[in-house]
Amino acid sequence: MQIRDQVTPATILAELVSHARAQPADTQGFCHVNCQDLYGRFYAKAERIFASFDKYIPLTWYLWRAGESGTDIGMRYSSESLSGGTDRFIGMRLISSDELAAGGNQASKIGAQIRELQKDYDALLERYFLLLCTDDERQQEKIESIIETLKADATIVTVVPRYAWSFFTMENAVIDAVVDRLMYPDDYVRRQAREQVSGLDRRRLVLLLSCLIHAVEENGCFTVSDDFVMHNKHLQEFEKDNPGERGSVTEDVTAMDGRFFFREADVDGFEIYQDSVSAVIALYYDAKVRYSHSGYEAVHYLYTLLEQSA
Repeated sequence: MQIRDQVTPATILAELVSHARAQPADTQGFCHVNCQDLYGRFYAKAERIFASFDKYIPLTWYLWRAGESGTDIGMRYSSESLSGGTDRFIGMRLISSDELAAGGNQASKIGAQIRELQKDYDALLERYFLLLCTDDERQQEKIESIIETLKADATIVTVVPRYAWSFFTMENAVIDAVVDRLMYPDDYVRRQAREQVSGLDRRRLVLLLSCLIHAVEENGCFTVSDDFVMHNKHLQEFEKDNPGERGSVTEDVTAMDGRFFFREADVDGFEIYQDSVSAVIALYYDAKVRYSHSGYEAVHYLYTLLEQSA
């Protein structure tokens, strides 16, 4: 299979930092994160991207806490199929609240450091990510100055606080799902899974996936109890995060009856039509083998992978 519009670890990272699930007020959380935790969390995110990518295309890759001027986390990789065996470099710089609050022209200083790095790595530098890890509402003027200073350079991806916080808090299951969604998107099983859930709204997709995974993992069959359906914790969490999408579970089940759910007279609870979710089940087992996802993580993985189809 061929990857359409070459997907690399850098393009996946660029996609992940474009997911803004956080609100501006959430970025106040950066003020309570020390530098060690900040670097550690983002290093782990970068490591996860490469590990997930490597499950599809073999890579030789190495990450390190750079410590050199202009870079906090360095990423070097090579692949015969992606780069003809030539090394590529990805840089990540984390700008903390304290650093941004310091005096002087931060935008010019950061720009000069990046230019020096570009000279050192020349054509090897595939992408440079500048993550502004600060309170979005307190540093707006400096943030805008940095964006304006660096916007002309296509190699640099400036990640504003709301997007940086979304990436900082992103679960591994979501990272894995985004990797999978970008790699081989036209794979037959994935297309079939998208077709099977097409037309479902997001809350009903959560309901279906949580019931399916609970039935398989906890019950060893395709039956789920009334209590699990009607008091679904995954759905409650979804409604908490998306208050505008609250609804009636009874109405959801009624709408999905005949397509996904059915009842047998001698069975306590709902049964799931296996044929209606056969491709979704295949993706579940693939993720279980590839990433060891189960339970809560499996629901989040499949939801992220399929939500754009619902």
